[in-house]
Amino acid sequence: MRVSNELQKGKAGEYLVCADLILKGFVAFISEQGLPYDVVLDTGKRLLKIQVKTSSGTRKVPQRRMDSQMYIFNIKRHGKNNQKRYADGEVDLFALVCLSTRKIGYLTNADMPETINIRADELRGTYYDEKGVRDSVAVLAARERGLNQTQTAKELGLAGSTVNRLCAKDHKPFLTNARYFSDFIREPEWFYGI
Repeated sequence: MRVSNELQKGKAGEYLVCADLILKGFVAFISEQGLPYDVVLDTGKRLLKIQVKTSSGTRKVPQRRMDSQMYIFNIKRHGKNNQKRYADGEVDLFALVCLSTRKIGYLTNADMPETINIRADELRGTYYDEKGVRDSVAVLAARERGLNQTQTAKELGLAGSTVNRLCAKDHKPFLTNARYFSDFIREPEWFYGI
């Protein structure tokens, strides 16, 4: 999906959020221009102000060992050159829209960092830390079957130094608290608790 410019990309995101909320059973509409929020959601109990942040798709994020593909959203800043910050009470929710998949995730303002990098669900298992965990489990299984480090490296297609490092007594796989886009997709009940 190609969107010609940033303004059109933002508008597409706003309309997708309205459609998503309406399909979830709510009343939702786009706000007037110049307000710090883009969409108003009527839950039946209260009105919620939603700021929409839209990404065309994943982008390369440099990592120590290899680049990763992630969705990147600049959250807490807005206005020309992102010079303004959202004040408390200006926005209740942030809607994160990925145009390439047409998925929408939601976070409360209190849960939102300045910038957030979110992993792509379709790339699950390919990120460097996930490969490290997989390799650790595979090396341990091979060692339990009685293979030595050289045999393990050959069987798994790993470098001998990698197998040596993974066999060290103090080695613990690096686990991250990285989140996937699907972690932010919400069912209608979630909105009533806000």
